Amino acid sequence: MINKLAKNQNWAKATPFLGIIFATVILMNFGLMDPMLYALINIPLYFFHQCEEHFKPGGFKDYINSRINKNAKVKPLNDIKVFWINIILVWFAFLLFGSLAFINIGFGVLIIIFSIINCLTHIVQALRLKEYNPGLIMASIQFTLSLFAAYMITHLSQGNLLAWWLGCLVFSILVHVLLFKLVMTRRNEAQAHVLEKQRAKK
Repeated sequence: MINKLAKNQNWAKATPFLGIIFATVILMNFGLMDPMLYALINIPLYFFHQCEEHFKPGGFKDYINSRINKNAKVKPLNDIKVFWINIILVWFAFLLFGSLAFINIGFGVLIIIFSIINCLTHIVQALRLKEYNPGLIMASIQFTLSLFAAYMITHLSQGNLLAWWLGCLVFSILVHVLLFKLVMTRRNEAQAHVLEKQRAKK
């Protein structure tokens, strides 16, 4: 089941529909002056971002393997890695932190900060290589909206969120560093190569 969902990023076919559903629910239940709107808005935005990255089979995975890590004998980013990174770090984590935001708005800050940093990786990479990368268009839109969300959630929330901003910034940077190492790692290359061939035959 997981292999079928992971192969050619089949899981990403659900992202535009999930984005529309979550955007509709959020916009129908939270007004412009409600900090929860800004705490949760990156959930649908991230689904749309994933759609741009992965809806086309290969997409972001092929870009990383061919442009960023083109000299590797065995490409480090495969369908299984892409699947678990996006399901655990985005779907599961965002829904968890989104739920916790109803208890403490600071968890909404975490979603915003994580989104800003992820968007910056796309934007900086595009400027560095002077080319499009899968996810760039939505990342540019999401980055702008996330900055606005950051301002609004700080302005509308009761209490001082400075500690949350600092803590979430450090946490998000560490997660992205670990994620980068995971994406680029080439340990057990021979084994990974064999497994990738086996999955391709299924």
